[in-house]
Amino acid sequence: MFTDFMAVQPHETVAIVYDEDSPMEMVNALHDAARQNGCEYALMLQPSRPPEKKNLLHPAIEKGLEAVDVLIGITRSGGAPIYSSKLAELMKKKTIRGMSLNMRDLDTLLAGGATADNKALQADGEKLAEIWSQTKVMRIISEAGTDISAPIASDMAIIECGDATKPGFMVGLPDGEVSSRPLEGTAKGVFVVDGPCTVIGKPETPIKIIVDGGKVVGIEGDSAAADQLRDIVANVENADNIAEFGVGVNPASRPDANFQEVKKRRGQVHIAIGDNIYYGGTKRSNVHMDLVVTDPTVYFDDRLVVDQGKLILS
Repeated sequence: MFTDFMAVQPHETVAIVYDEDSPMEMVNALHDAARQNGCEYALMLQPSRPPEKKNLLHPAIEKGLEAVDVLIGITRSGGAPIYSSKLAELMKKKTIRGMSLNMRDLDTLLAGGATADNKALQADGEKLAEIWSQTKVMRIISEAGTDISAPIASDMAIIECGDATKPGFMVGLPDGEVSSRPLEGTAKGVFVVDGPCTVIGKPETPIKIIVDGGKVVGIEGDSAAADQLRDIVANVENADNIAEFGVGVNPASRPDANFQEVKKRRGQVHIAIGDNIYYGGTKRSNVHMDLVVTDPTVYFDDRLVVDQGKLILS
């Protein structure tokens, strides 16, 4: 893992950030790998966070990232290490690279999407990012009722496909997605969430989310998951912001796994709400929630890129 995905060298410094709910067998395995690698490393423990504060990184750890070459986030209660504004700053400066293992369990590292050929994923990610870079407007539709579009930050297409060997790159196992942010204040339409999601899991029945001016303006659904989502959007600053559009490229990802794996399944889409700092935006929030839309159709301008869940790169 240290050599294949991040090419960690003995002279480099690695920070492993975890919380009180992190699976310790994974933390200990990372500790052992760092020790065997011979690099300088530090284990950094922070408190577990409730859903409305899941991206809040401890300020001492945030400050410490300035002295780090490689960050590994393995917090269970949220994505605080990865969605830190300090990390976004350092990634932009290309002084750090990293790996996201946040909100994962051991199974996600051993089966399904984790078994994919990462060189093939990287090649497909680069193809998709090239199409993305030439796109002005992205539109997502689905038979379930999704129809949302927005101008996108095509110059900020982020490839997360198993290669973080250079500063400024991030890998998140299981890997395989390309993403960027809709331009702030522009997303408009409706998307229907029928796959697994950050914090709320897979809703018992689909949730319809109404968007205008780049913000969530309505949430329709009578499930406990819908109620929880409404509460977060109503009470967490900027949680209503449409933060990210992402497309999965991993053919090995399982359709019935957790959101971290399903969102990277080939031809699936996730739309995130909340913080968009990592994607080059200006909206800070204590949440960044990935919401999966299954079997979508996606257009980049007039080009069909995903057809009912089938990724088209040729």
